[in-house]
Amino acid sequence: MANQTSKSKLVASLLSHSWRDSASPPQLSDDELAGITPLLLGSGAGALAWQRIRNSTLRESPAALELQQAYKLHAVHASVFEDRIKKVVTLLRSAHVDPVLIKGWAVARLYPDTGLRPYGDVDLCVRRSEYTAAADACGSPEGQRYIVDLHDRFDRSVGLSTEELYDRSQLCKLGDVEVRVPCAEHHLRIMSLHMLRHGAWRPLWLCDIAVAIETRPADFDWDLCLGRNRKTANWIACCIVLAHQLLGAEVGDTLVAHRAKNLPSWLISNVLKQWETPYSMLQAPVTHAAPMAKYIRDPRGLIADLRRRWPNPIEATVYVGGPFNELPRWPFQVGECVGRTAKFIARLPRALREGR
Repeated sequence: MANQTSKSKLVASLLSHSWRDSASPPQLSDDELAGITPLLLGSGAGALAWQRIRNSTLRESPAALELQQAYKLHAVHASVFEDRIKKVVTLLRSAHVDPVLIKGWAVARLYPDTGLRPYGDVDLCVRRSEYTAAADACGSPEGQRYIVDLHDRFDRSVGLSTEELYDRSQLCKLGDVEVRVPCAEHHLRIMSLHMLRHGAWRPLWLCDIAVAIETRPADFDWDLCLGRNRKTANWIACCIVLAHQLLGAEVGDTLVAHRAKNLPSWLISNVLKQWETPYSMLQAPVTHAAPMAKYIRDPRGLIADLRRRWPNPIEATVYVGGPFNELPRWPFQVGECVGRTAKFIARLPRALREGR
């Protein structure tokens, strides 16, 4: 059976071009497919994997049947979640709130089949002046039937104000309801930085970036997407080149194509490392055994847990606002540890008072 690093490379190979209608069959054996199926299912990329093998000789293998079942399940869920989105948007508009839907269906609609891209909760951005009304609506008996994640600012996370998001947003038809979504430039920016801030542990996120690149409108404004901050622009460019090098996304005519020759050598290897471990589609890989406050009373296992908490280089670099270059990553990893330790110490008195 392939080793872990080989498995993550096989995942990348299988998911290459999987968002396209006519991707060629992959060059994998039955055993190789079986070896990576838990990684594909756990990351939410099972349906995309089925899309890639459905017309190949692999389609009759036991692993393929699992992937086909994932596709069927996602297709059913897509219909259910689309109905929920329409009801949530209608509920908020009845409260005089006009939300912007990010991620989820907003990116699933770019795929040839919305069943290829699973999603669950409804991520909505609202104006700060409308946040209270939106929270009240979501907290109402009807609103509590849905899982809604409300945001009222993007300034810190993606360098994009709510007003900038609204000014460029557009309305898209979802059945009989028009849903407001970010413009293509802002959405690619949001998805790229979201992936990096979470350490790029889901290959599905890179597929999202790939499909967003290949379905972008003819008048796509790269300056608007990359923004004015050179460091953030470089982060986004690296995400686009990752989609090109790992998944085969077509970037030949983009302004970031030149970056392919200068991608930091540590970046691809660390993305592949994040793809090695099976996990639940609903939860990030577990990096610690217990909350740090637990070790105040019982220090057993602390050293082992500290080793597990050592941050991955991607997440650490973004956390401290570092550049993606060839410099060693350990200073950024130390910086994240120091920052998180400072936050832990600041919260500790309250946690101890509350018995946590």
